[in-house]
Amino acid sequence: MTIPKLISQEDFEKLMVNLPSERDRLIISLLYGTGARVGELMGAKVGDLDLTEGLLHLQAHKTKTRQYRAVLIPERLLPPLREWIGGREAGGWLFPGQRGGPLSPRRVRQIIAQAAEEAGVQRIYGRSADGRELGIVSPHTLRHLHAVTALDAGVPLNDLQAQLGHSSLSTTSVYLRTGLEHRRRSYARF
Repeated sequence: MTIPKLISQEDFEKLMVNLPSERDRLIISLLYGTGARVGELMGAKVGDLDLTEGLLHLQAHKTKTRQYRAVLIPERLLPPLREWIGGREAGGWLFPGQRGGPLSPRRVRQIIAQAAEEAGVQRIYGRSADGRELGIVSPHTLRHLHAVTALDAGVPLNDLQAQLGHSSLSTTSVYLRTGLEHRRRSYARF
């Protein structure tokens, strides 16, 4: 089995160039850097951040598994996060939307799809039930890229499981079975 929706690090870097705002760059950097699901990240509040410890606390009612977890935030994202939250109140949304609630996961999907299209890295892999084209680059693609990159860097499988919030190690182990092209690139660096 291969992971059908996996992009290269080079495609990710091209995607980052085409983001219209600092907010969008930060959201996409956090999706990739933490491996969080889009709904988990959009459901976060300023008070869920611990920038001293470099953690994002994902509350149980906001996660797919309904279990609390703390995800590590990459060190390089701490300064832009500090700047982003500024003096905002702890109870405010980390990424507020226009109507007072959080930015919607749907809007984040649109931002990513548009940036991927402009970067020339969007590839169609199928169609939805209503006939819309489905692109390979999505928030969940960034979660896949996080997992594969982490394993390539030597992160133990059980640590990746905790970061991603998988209840079963077998769910996480799917990332060990990446496609042939990814394996070739990994071995080329070896």
